[in-house]
Amino acid sequence: MLSKNAKRIILIVIDIIVSGFIWYVNASWGNIPSMCLILSIITFLFIFIPFEVYWSFRDIWLDRWDKINLKNIKQEKIEIHVEDGKIIGALFQKSNGNMSDTSPIIIISPGFSDVKEDLEFFYLPLVNEGFLVLTYDARGTGESKKLGKRGDIKKRIKDFLEITKWIQKNKLLSNREIYAAGFSIGALTIMCGGFHLNSIKKIYAISSIADYKKNIPRFNPIVWFRYFLKGIPQFPSQEINMVISPYHVINRFKEQNFSNSDQEWKKFSKKVMLVHVKNDKIVPFINFVKNRELLMLNDENTLVFEKGGHVLKKNELVLVNSALKFFKMKLLV
Repeated sequence: MLSKNAKRIILIVIDIIVSGFIWYVNASWGNIPSMCLILSIITFLFIFIPFEVYWSFRDIWLDRWDKINLKNIKQEKIEIHVEDGKIIGALFQKSNGNMSDTSPIIIISPGFSDVKEDLEFFYLPLVNEGFLVLTYDARGTGESKKLGKRGDIKKRIKDFLEITKWIQKNKLLSNREIYAAGFSIGALTIMCGGFHLNSIKKIYAISSIADYKKNIPRFNPIVWFRYFLKGIPQFPSQEINMVISPYHVINRFKEQNFSNSDQEWKKFSKKVMLVHVKNDKIVPFINFVKNRELLMLNDENTLVFEKGGHVLKKNELVLVNSALKFFKMKLLV
């Protein structure tokens, strides 16, 4: 069976031939070159876009996870008030668990379009191992849809900070260590919002951006178009970029607090584990390389897959196992 990329190449070749034929026909009718070009481009897009949309929706369907029902896990709906409304989330724990326990609580920061149910495959095994998990719908998605635009990344980071404060103020939760795990934009969120906090003891960042502005696919019209449809900001100011780019946020923190001690920096940055896939087209692998070099992480704090794309397809079991190992590991900080 042909891969999607092979099918895409065949489609592009056919599309170019058809578009060239349209140019030839219009030129033979005496149309000016600019008109021939416009009609050829329209023909190309008219053929190409429906297939690309179909493949995107097909991937979403094939990558779905069925509803997971574990009888030994209980869920409690929560509301966390933020600047302009409230975040709707849920607390998960084992049925025989107790809020007065001291096992860590893990905040699950979702990807751009994820709702909290989409990531059950990842966090329910963590709950089953005894962790308390707080997951939520980010602004603009799921039950938090009315809160604001999901593309407001700066506010997503602020929301994460409010969630952290909510845990610290909660009498039944304040005695627990706080960990965080995030996917894509969710990884960006916890890196920018939580890295500098002593209260966040561990960060598990999956497919994280380094420099947001440099990651915008200006020369990839397909990804650019998908970003446009999803409302992902494409031209942030330099001021905003410095706030929503993990590389800049972390580097600034390093310069202010660890400029003279690489040893202390390595010790502090071990709270982070980076996970990435080499063939990630949405957040290219160079982002992982830059973040790893800045954090000076060794192999123990990194996990790299050869294939799986941005959603780490077919790597889920290893991903969950890696997260469990990292969250159970004792850090000398």
